[in-house]
This record gives sequence, structure tokens and C-alpha cells, in this order.
Amino acid sequence: MEGSRELARAGGPGGPVGHYGEHSLIAADRMDLTESVSFFRRQFKTIVIVTAAALAIGALLSFLMGKTYLAESTVMLTDDAAIVTQSNASMTAQPVLTSEVVDTQMQIIASEEMAKRVSDALALGAGLDDAGQREVLDELQANVGARRAGESYALTISYQADEPGTAASIANEFTRQYVNWELSAEQERNREARAIVEERLAELRDQAQADTQALQQYRINQNLPSMTGASLTEQEISTYNQAVTTARAEAAEDEARLQTALAQLRSGSTGDDVGEALDSPVIASLRSQEAVAAAAVADLSAKYGPNHPQLIRANSQLAEVRSRIEAEIGRVISNLRAKRAVSAQRLGSLNASLAAARQNLSRNNAAMVGLSELERAAEASQGIYETYLNRFKELIAAEGSEKPNARVLTFASTPIFPHSPNIPLNMALALIIGLGLGILAAYIKEALFHGVSTPDEIDREFPVPCLASIPLLTSMGGSSEHPATAIQEAPRSAFAESFRSLGASIDLATQGQAKVIAITSALPDEGKTVMSCSLASVLASGGQRTMLIDCDLRRQGISRLLNMQAGQKGLVQVLNGSAPIDFDQYVDDDVFCVLPLSPSKDEPEHLLRGQEFVDLLEQLREHFDRIILDLPPVLPIAATRILASRADVVVMATKWRETSKFAIRAALRRLPPEHVNVLGIALSGVDMSRRQFLNPHDPYFYYSQYENYYA
Repeated sequence: MEGSRELARAGGPGGPVGHYGEHSLIAADRMDLTESVSFFRRQFKTIVIVTAAALAIGALLSFLMGKTYLAESTVMLTDDAAIVTQSNASMTAQPVLTSEVVDTQMQIIASEEMAKRVSDALALGAGLDDAGQREVLDELQANVGARRAGESYALTISYQADEPGTAASIANEFTRQYVNWELSAEQERNREARAIVEERLAELRDQAQADTQALQQYRINQNLPSMTGASLTEQEISTYNQAVTTARAEAAEDEARLQTALAQLRSGSTGDDVGEALDSPVIASLRSQEAVAAAAVADLSAKYGPNHPQLIRANSQLAEVRSRIEAEIGRVISNLRAKRAVSAQRLGSLNASLAAARQNLSRNNAAMVGLSELERAAEASQGIYETYLNRFKELIAAEGSEKPNARVLTFASTPIFPHSPNIPLNMALALIIGLGLGILAAYIKEALFHGVSTPDEIDREFPVPCLASIPLLTSMGGSSEHPATAIQEAPRSAFAESFRSLGASIDLATQGQAKVIAITSALPDEGKTVMSCSLASVLASGGQRTMLIDCDLRRQGISRLLNMQAGQKGLVQVLNGSAPIDFDQYVDDDVFCVLPLSPSKDEPEHLLRGQEFVDLLEQLREHFDRIILDLPPVLPIAATRILASRADVVVMATKWRETSKFAIRAALRRLPPEHVNVLGIALSGVDMSRRQFLNPHDPYFYYSQYENYYA
């Protein structure tokens, strides 16, 4: 027995543990869209119900909503106007139609001022008090709208009303009032511009006159009669520079002549080699006379003695001529000195005049700086004045010919079909919202669902595998009156085959060495009794000697299911020794043996927990191939854990989609693996008519393809 337990815990070669573990690895290694498909199949009804409810609500709301009509007209914005900004008193073009400007125009259309204009034009508030007029304005503002057509400058003005004619008339009135407002705004801008320009024009005129007077007064004070004053002074300085250069050369020449002549005279010259003397015709004539007189003296000296009267007279004439030459040379030297003095005086005078001219030019240049500033100021003032004067003339000429910055492209026509309710749109939104809420409700329902639907969930959630899925008998066309006899009545049915699959899983896991098989569950009413009886029937029909023992002292499920006779001796009587073991007494239709439980006033749990029960099992092992124990549920009955430890393997029955995963975990924790060999979990009551809750990995998912195989 111990050997069979160890083999069952290990799983055995090719057993369920290895098989399910392999599947888990495959599922974890790749994305399996079948899970999502299974989710929608399981929750299809929930999604459909919520979506249908949303569609019904959408249809009801659309029906209850009143009809409204929408009329639309179109205007186009232009940017032809010009405005004057008072901040800098300069003309600037009106800002281009940027998105901000267009948005501002849309706000103007929906403003209270525009609503007042429309109300007054259509007499909508006539005869109403202030509160009534306020309501009219609020309604106009609430129903009017303006939007931009893409990136263009076209604005669509719309109005929504209960009557189509009212919607069209009010939309057109908003359009007209907006264009009129633009025209009046343009006229007001021109009036304001003219007033600003006119006021500024007077200031600029006074400023220009003041700047011109300041310029003229500065010219007078600085002796600057014209712009050419500085140029004339520069020409005068140039002339003086040329004259000074010439005078300086002449003075140097006169000084050189005088100094040369004086130097020759100081060297003992008699004036014969004095250059200036040779240039004198008087001296030349005297030199000729001196030559004649000298020749006469030489001739007479050769003839006569020194005291000869003719020689004396000749020497006297020669001396007179030479005296006259010296006098003439002195006069020439005096002329040179006078000429030198005149040249020096002329040079000094020219230098003085040049210095005065340069001083005058410097003074004029300093004065011209201030003059230039005054001239620029005067020109700027005059230019601004002329600009404003021209602008003022333009404003005067443009008065009365203003154009609005918007023009009507199309007026609103009377709508034929209502704008709201938009039934297709409402239903589409209801469908989208319904699908969203339906999927959300499905996810919430799925998240709150803690039952088990597929073998995959058991493999993922619990440390033991799923051994088999037992279908609900009624979902396969069977009778629910006596499910324990269904296998005997239809041994080739899918119901019988599911228990053969359970038996095969047990044999594969234990290599056929598990004799004592305990069937239990976490909670009552999970189908463990039917599972025990049906498994015993399948094993017995396979030729194995099988004993089915009812161990549920509280419910006596096997005894009730098989309609055992009241007062029949059973397990308690065998354990307390009051009745011998008579196997023929417990045979049910010669298929398998049953050891039932008879009602007892006492609590014979100590008998099941004691050595008597162990001894009974050992005795039964010698006479039977398989012993099936129908144990009470694990969670409500403490003795179940002890009874489970007596079996070779334990199979936990779990009701399909009803037993909570938390209850299963709690039950498994109460059956520690070191004392109890829980082989796996068997799903009971799988409804084959609800295959949408199954998984493609579940064999029953394909039941429709092979159900005729059992016919």
C-alpha cells in the first residue's frame, strides 16, 4: 500500500502530472488567443444583455427628446480696414486674420450685445419685463453658434430652434446684425482715427514750426547763413595755404640773395662778383666807364709820369667811376634788405590770415553739429506732420464709404429635417457605450467569478492536476432520476466514458497499484457520491472486484442514492463487531459490492478514525481489486482528513463553475501531502449544453463533433 502511495505521489511515467505540466509550459510560452475567445463566448449573454439595455435606453431617450431644427448661414471675413493706435500715434494696418482674430469674431457673434441687437430687431422681448428679456437673451446665446470652416476665413453662423422657420429667421438676423455691427465698428474706427489724427496733427504742426524757428535762430546766433559756410571757409584756407607757400618761398629767396651779397662784400670783394650788382644796368654802365677809365690811366701811365696832369685827371676820373659803383652796390644791398623785409612781412600776414581762417572753420564745425541736429529734428517733425496731414485728408475723403470687414456668402434657408435627435448617431453612441459597459460588466463578472470552468484553470491554480471532467447527465440527454444506474443502463454513453477516463487517469498516475481510492469534496453537494458510485460501476464493469463504502456518517449519500433497505447492517455494525462481513449481502445487481451506512443515534466517528477501520481496509484489500471510499466533505467534517489518510489516493470532486477556488485551496491545505495523497481534482456536473464556458483544450469542447460516436 505504501508503495502504491509513493508511486501515485510521484505521478508515474506518463501520468497526469507530467501531461498537465507540459501543457502549462506550452501555454506560458506563447500567447493563446483562445482564452480571449473563450472569455467572450462565456460572457456573450452578459454583453448582449447590457448592450441591448443601452440600445433600449438610447432609443427611449431619442424618442423622449423634442425635435429641434438647425439653420446655418455663412459670412466671410476680410481685412481691408486700417486703424490708428493711440499708444504711439502712428498708422498701422489692421492685424491679419489669425486664428485668434477669427476666434474673437466667433465670440462676438455669440455675445450678449449681438443677442440684444437680434432681440430688438425681431421684437422678441417686446412687452416683457427685465426677467423675461433676460431669458430671451439667454436663450438666444444658448442656441446660437459660430464655427470656422477649416482654415478658411468663412464663418458658419447657426441657430437651433423648435420651429424651422424660427431657426432660419433668427440665424439670418444674427448674420445681418453681425455685418451691421462690423460696418458700424468700421465707421467708429474711422471716426476715432480722424479725431486722433486731427488732434495729433495740431500738435505736430506746432512742433514742426517750433523746430524750424529753433533752426533759423541757431543759424543767426552762430553766424551760419547757409549750409555753404563751412565749405567757403575750407576754400579760403586752401587759398591761404597756397599763398603762404609761395610767400615763404619768395622770402627765402630774398633772404638768400641778401645773405650771399653781404657774404661776398665781407670777403673783400669790390662788387665785381656780386650777383645782384651785375644784374643792375647802372652798375653795368659804370663798369664799362670804369674799364675805359682804367684803360686811359694805363695808357697815360705808360707815356707820362705820375704827376702828369693828364694822368692825374685820368686817375681822378677812374676813382670817381669806382666811387659811383660802390654807391650803386650799396643801394642794391639796401634794396635787397627792403625786399627781404617786405617778403617776411607778407609771409607773416598770410600766416595770421590762415590761422584766423582755421579758427573760424573749427568754430563753424562745432556749430554745424548742433545745426545738423536741429535740421534733422526739423525735417522729422515736418515729415511726420506731412504724413498725418495726408492721412487726415484720406480719412476725410473715406468718410461715408466704409465697408464692413465681413460679407454675407449665403443666408440660412428653412431646414426640412430636424437636427436633433440624431437617431442614427444616438443609437451608434448607445451601441458603443453598451458594448463598452457590457465588456466592462463581463470583466467584472469574470473577476468576481471564483469557480472552476476548465481543466486548464485547475492546472494553473492548484498544485494538483485535473483528472477528468464529468458531464452533467441531463445535458447529454440522460435521466436525472437515478444517475447512479445510468452507466449500467448505457455503458457506452459519454457519461460512462468520462468515468472510464477518470479510472484511466488514476491507473496512469499509480501504475494501477492504487487499491483504496477515496472520493471527497471541499463542500457538500458537489457530486462526490454520484462520482463514487459511477466510478465503482465502471471499475466493476471492467472486470475488477470493487467495493463501495459509504463513509459519510452525516448524509449517508451512497445509502440514499442506492436506496439501501432501512435497518440493513452496514459499516458501523461491521466496525463495532455487531455484524460479520457478508459480501453477498452488499452486492448491488451483481455489479459491485456496497458497504452502506445505517442511521445511528450514536456518533461512531471514533470507529472510522480508529484501528478498526484500518483493519477492515486491510481485510478488504485481500478480497477486492478496488475499494472506493465515499468520504464526507473536507471543510465541514474534521474526520475527513483522517479517513483520507487511510486511502492510497484521494480524488477531490469539484462542481463545475460553482465551487469557489478559495474553498478548493482551503480543502487542499487541510489535506497535507505528507499524510494524504491527493491525486487530483475531478470536475463534476459539466453542462455540455453550455460549451461556451469550455476551453479548446478541454475534450468536451469538441463534443458536438463526436457525440454521435456514442450512439
